[in-house]
Amino acid sequence: MSSCVLAPWDKNKHQNEPPVTRATESQKDFDKNSESAKLRKDLYINKESATFELIAQAEQARTKGDFDQAKRLYEQVLSFAPDNQSAIFNINELQKEIEQATKLEKAKQLANNNQLEQARNEVHDVLLENPQSKLALNLDNDLSEKLGTSNAQPPQLKPTTDKPISLELRDANIKAVFEALSRATGINFILDKDIKPETKATIFIKKLPIEDAIDMVLSSNGLQKKALSENTALVFPSNQQKLKDYQDLKIRSFYLNNTNAKQVAGMLKSMLKTKDIFIDERINMLVMRDTPEAVRIAEKLVMAVDIADSEVMLDIEVLEVSRSRIQELGIVYPNQLAVIGADTGLTLEALKGVNSGTIGVSPNPAVNFKKTIGDVNLLSNPRIRVKNNEKAKILVGDKVPIITTTSTANVGISENVTYIDVGLKLDVEPKVTLDDFVNIKVGLEVSSLGERTVTRNGATVFTIGTRNATTSLRLKDGETQILAGLIQDDERKNASRLPGLGDIPLIGRLFSNQEDRKSKTEIVLAITPRIINNLALPKAEVSEYWSGTESVITDKPQKLIPAFSGGSSAPMTPLERLREQRRERQIQLNNPQEGGTESPNPVPTPAPAPTQDSQPQIIPGEIVVPNANTAPPPSVIIDPQAAPVIDTTNPPARF
Repeated sequence: MSSCVLAPWDKNKHQNEPPVTRATESQKDFDKNSESAKLRKDLYINKESATFELIAQAEQARTKGDFDQAKRLYEQVLSFAPDNQSAIFNINELQKEIEQATKLEKAKQLANNNQLEQARNEVHDVLLENPQSKLALNLDNDLSEKLGTSNAQPPQLKPTTDKPISLELRDANIKAVFEALSRATGINFILDKDIKPETKATIFIKKLPIEDAIDMVLSSNGLQKKALSENTALVFPSNQQKLKDYQDLKIRSFYLNNTNAKQVAGMLKSMLKTKDIFIDERINMLVMRDTPEAVRIAEKLVMAVDIADSEVMLDIEVLEVSRSRIQELGIVYPNQLAVIGADTGLTLEALKGVNSGTIGVSPNPAVNFKKTIGDVNLLSNPRIRVKNNEKAKILVGDKVPIITTTSTANVGISENVTYIDVGLKLDVEPKVTLDDFVNIKVGLEVSSLGERTVTRNGATVFTIGTRNATTSLRLKDGETQILAGLIQDDERKNASRLPGLGDIPLIGRLFSNQEDRKSKTEIVLAITPRIINNLALPKAEVSEYWSGTESVITDKPQKLIPAFSGGSSAPMTPLERLREQRRERQIQLNNPQEGGTESPNPVPTPAPAPTQDSQPQIIPGEIVVPNANTAPPPSVIIDPQAAPVIDTTNPPARF
């Protein structure tokens, strides 16, 4: 009967079956007898093991890119465990990965068709959802190499010709200037209603690309443009109000893994002067709203900061070698006569009763011939993984109680127990450098229990011996440094002798007791750092890039004077407007031919429109000279090797 009582439960009969069968059959057995503790145990174990196996197989299929197989395995888990959160979460993530794979495949097709910008937009959407996607990162790197350093965002202006042009503008009306540019480039310009019609432009450029020529005209007249389509641009005054009305802004969410959202927000405010930033500390996320150029720079800043910290594995070996020798040899003679029972004091009355029965000697005579040898080797080999610039502590030993007794009048005696650490204590703080060196601050303390002392109240206390070492090391990855020399060498000799007789050479050993104690302890510490992963520096384009000027944030070098520099950065005050009117009036008085009686803009002689029949009559490279009685009109000259001159002396009334 005793063997029956101690017999184990029956083996799990479904443990060798496939995972789904194992779980479903265990559920059926339990449903038949739900009160059986054994069946309940088998059900839990079989379900857990089946879930673990299927999820592991699904992860392997997911890693290989077989999404259909992974989805089927997750669904098998849900067939017997419909509330399994791991399977539900992985199915949702798998669906996202399938959609991302479809986008990446579309991006590859666009890249093969030389539609690089569209392909990069698809890859960018995938990276927003999964910044760690290796396929998306590799494809994005390939597209970046093909696109070069250009980061222009659509829509982009596309002139009808890519040949350079030359401009000669002398106090030309701004509307006529854009009319000339429109006829030369095929781009439609829409002028904002707040552009002053009397604005004059004077500029001379030769053989400049069309886009740079347009930007030069805008910059010199305090204007900016916004591309509405490939052949249409909106031109507006460059002031703060118009920038707020026309400048597009982006919202970008950053989910941070290795840095603090508050610190990143402070960096963006300092570097980019971004004001619209929201921080969610719960998920370590921040959201910013700024111009597309500022958002692109913010992405590079975050990429350079959000880097995983270095980690190092410290392989530590502590060896303590202790040797002790105790030798006690000799005869212990009594050295004291005392009246027995006179601990409280001896009185004259008590002396009357002193006899041989009340007088005692101490210590009792004895012959000592004892030798004790002790060897102790203590080896500790802890291994600890530490994050960069973080502290780690190791304790191998015991917590020894220390009793403190407190005596209080009219209350009594109370005892307090505190515990102190005795043994091996090691404090390390590593700092991993980029050149695979590890700077380590090491604090070592080795303590041990010493002699025992009994207090008057009967409490036992110990003497604690301690040896400390604190240092800083710089070690290469895998280099072993040994800290030795923590040696304690103690030698003591005690002798108890009879006066006179014990001092006689040789014979005196018969009248003495000699005790010799020798102890030697040495501690050796060997520490070996092994870098698990060092700081991964970002690429060159993330470490160094253009950021614009003090007032303009852009990720490309500034080639032109900012359009809103100078007095065009803000509307004129009434006093400045009055001064401007006085200056213009003074100019009219100094040049009577431009004001009053004569028309300031006499109508020039109409020129024929540029048609196929009239093109051969225009000499390429020639500047059209207007009538001498009229103000000099703007002239646009396209490179003679590219196209004929376009005459804009009498532009049509398009504006």
